[in-house]
Amino acid sequence: MRLKDFCTLNPQYKGDDNYCEVSFVPMESLRNGTIDFQEILFAEGKGKYTYFRDGDLLVAKVTPCFENGNIAIANDMKEGIGFGSSEIFVLRMDNKVLNTYMFYITQSSKFQDGACATMCGVGGLKRISPLFMRTYELDIPSLSVQQRMVDYLDEKLAKIDERIAVLEKQKNAYARLKKSVIHQAVTRGLNPNVPLKDSGIEWIGMIPEHWEVFRFKDVYHKSNVGESIDKEYCTDNETDYLFYTAGIIPIHTDFKEFPQWKYTNRNDLLLARNGTSYVYLPIYHSVYSDHIIRVDIKKNFYRKYIRYCLQQAISKEIVDSVSIPTWSIPIWNIQLMPIPSFDEQQAIVGYLDDKCAKIDNAIENIGKQIDASKRLKRALINEVITGQRAV
Repeated sequence: MRLKDFCTLNPQYKGDDNYCEVSFVPMESLRNGTIDFQEILFAEGKGKYTYFRDGDLLVAKVTPCFENGNIAIANDMKEGIGFGSSEIFVLRMDNKVLNTYMFYITQSSKFQDGACATMCGVGGLKRISPLFMRTYELDIPSLSVQQRMVDYLDEKLAKIDERIAVLEKQKNAYARLKKSVIHQAVTRGLNPNVPLKDSGIEWIGMIPEHWEVFRFKDVYHKSNVGESIDKEYCTDNETDYLFYTAGIIPIHTDFKEFPQWKYTNRNDLLLARNGTSYVYLPIYHSVYSDHIIRVDIKKNFYRKYIRYCLQQAISKEIVDSVSIPTWSIPIWNIQLMPIPSFDEQQAIVGYLDDKCAKIDNAIENIGKQIDASKRLKRALINEVITGQRAV
């Protein structure tokens, strides 16, 4: 059967209007098997966001959310209905298919690989084809067999999920340790006996007496606002560049694909505009998108030290804020940071590079264990869904 033979894709709301609060699901609230519901007035959601009701299956349509498994069943919503991001497919099954069974179908390799193969778009924002969703073919067993598969997978995968949860806690603990190590180094330095003074800034607290507090605007020459670097910095025979865009790691690409990209210098620092703590130190041959701000750091400031300081300041502001603005040059300019002499900046960076590398290695190892557990989940789902494993 094709999916459209037993499922309504993106059903429309046909009930009466009301003035109650209903559930709301922005993309960041949709996770693998779970939804962190927010609230919105019905009138604010209808016609502006994607509609769904209790029992509907929500599937992220955009990369990388889909690949991350951001798929879940909507249940226990306010008034039984909700609205969410336009980047969500809504699947409403008829009485031939259990929504829990379809949830596992969308987790299978066949479905995932097929969906990814249809993705199209530009600028790193690619979406699954609606045609794929409507015409995807699969065998539908009886409801009793579907339920038996679901019960088996629920039991087996719960144990794997418990293991993943433990690993995630360990990973988060290491991430907190890394922040603590960086904060201590960029506010107190490496000498535990140095005399201190009050910086006058809450997130910084006490700093060594010989340090100064600078605004970010005081440490760079200029930004890329309204300008781009000449292409002479990158020659036409170069085909392997690192492309930086807000919120993701740099990716290797051929710069000829997008000639409008902007190019970096050796002393540049790249700052994300989207309210995250991403601060990049580009390699020489690299390009960046319009979601990035480029600044040229002055020679008496060590750019790796400035990066550590900025990440601490921004992370603190993000933690303390409910709504994070899109970062702009005026917002970046007022960020305060404690800065010692250039030699001491280099010494602190050397210390932090060593400590953070060890923590990053631990985080990477835990990440590999998490990935292995997720692969095990996928393999188990595939075996059950395809009938290779009898249940």
